[in-house]
Amino acid sequence: MQKTIVFLLLGSTMLILSGCTYSTQSRYNYSEVGQVQVVEFGSVLAVRDIEIVGENSGVGALLGGSGGAAAGAYSGKGFGSVAGGVAGAVAGGVVGSALEQAIRNRGGVEYTVVLRNGKVLTVAQNVTPNDAVFQVGDRVMVQINGQYQRVLPANTLPTQIEKPKGVEFK
Repeated sequence: MQKTIVFLLLGSTMLILSGCTYSTQSRYNYSEVGQVQVVEFGSVLAVRDIEIVGENSGVGALLGGSGGAAAGAYSGKGFGSVAGGVAGAVAGGVVGSALEQAIRNRGGVEYTVVLRNGKVLTVAQNVTPNDAVFQVGDRVMVQINGQYQRVLPANTLPTQIEKPKGVEFK
């Protein structure tokens, strides 16, 4: 029975951690691959750190409750086993939910960007250690696709280019 509890706890932790992926500057979700991204160029007006509250799926509560019920039921006999199972399920559910929420919460950055056309927008963005954090005045491009907007570096891109070669019509 103890091996079962250990496997349940390890499995629940792995499942919770596997759901912690999110889009960043350099990480795209599967649904974004092959989708058109409209790009607008602009400059950063303001930057501030933000707290991003992750979405709690309920898996942590379910798995924590299951593990707690199994552990509680194992600790008693007769009615004590039932009471232990119920108490363990409640306690495990609360702990599992809190653990999942703590894992899914993360820090991020909010950028205020003025675009070349004069429009001003804000983008709340996930940030990983590999991502650049822009400063006020940095030249950036904003990817816009209707689902997720990204602020990406543009300081190294040219400010003028030749008209692309293509097909000409007669």
